[in-house]
Amino acid sequence: MATEDIKDWNQIAQRYNELVSPNHFINRQLQPVLWECLGDIRGRPVLDLGCGPGWFSQLMHEAGAQVIGVDGSGELLKAARASYPHIQFIEHDLLEGLPPLGDAFDRIVANMVLMDIPNLTRLMSAVREVLEPQGKFIFTMPHPCFFNLKSHRDEEGRLYKKVTGYLQPEVWLIEGFGGHNHYHRSLTFYFDHLRANRLAVTRLYEPKPQSDTPRTGTDAAYYESISTFILIEATAI
Repeated sequence: MATEDIKDWNQIAQRYNELVSPNHFINRQLQPVLWECLGDIRGRPVLDLGCGPGWFSQLMHEAGAQVIGVDGSGELLKAARASYPHIQFIEHDLLEGLPPLGDAFDRIVANMVLMDIPNLTRLMSAVREVLEPQGKFIFTMPHPCFFNLKSHRDEEGRLYKKVTGYLQPEVWLIEGFGGHNHYHRSLTFYFDHLRANRLAVTRLYEPKPQSDTPRTGTDAAYYESISTFILIEATAI
């Protein structure tokens, strides 16, 4: 993250910690497949990239993994260290890649992280450097095709999303949690970075949406038909 991005995350850390947990609707729709991709991680070295307050690091620790968490926000890591003192958490600006970590990792997870980093060139290269052969890099993010696009109604009152400027990189200020930058990039952007670093996509998952707000009628069918998040698994080759 850039310095200003880290400042934003330090300022909103408490609010973020209050709102986001394993039971948050975002995590409920992604975690079943995320765990399928992780597989049996007992005894495996796993890197939680952009670990934030550390709750997913803890879940992987409970599953038997040897976990290290890395994040650029000191305030988020303060909460992680207080809650899970048995896990090693390292503060490091991911815009600069990765800190020295010692051994290679069998799994690297970036759960809702990459879209918050303004430039991924150094980080993606660093991920490949510390990933074991046939190791997996698994990341989730808001779906770049649909996220943050307003819903509209046609003449018959049916909802739809109007997609404009999808291929153009943009910076969006997301007000959730108190305000932070979201770096919109196309799927081609992410796939090109994976290919350049010899990471082959081995799974792509677009979950059926869930919400904490019940929806009914034709609106419910609309919201259930558009995935607003995405999971990508890439394997080191």
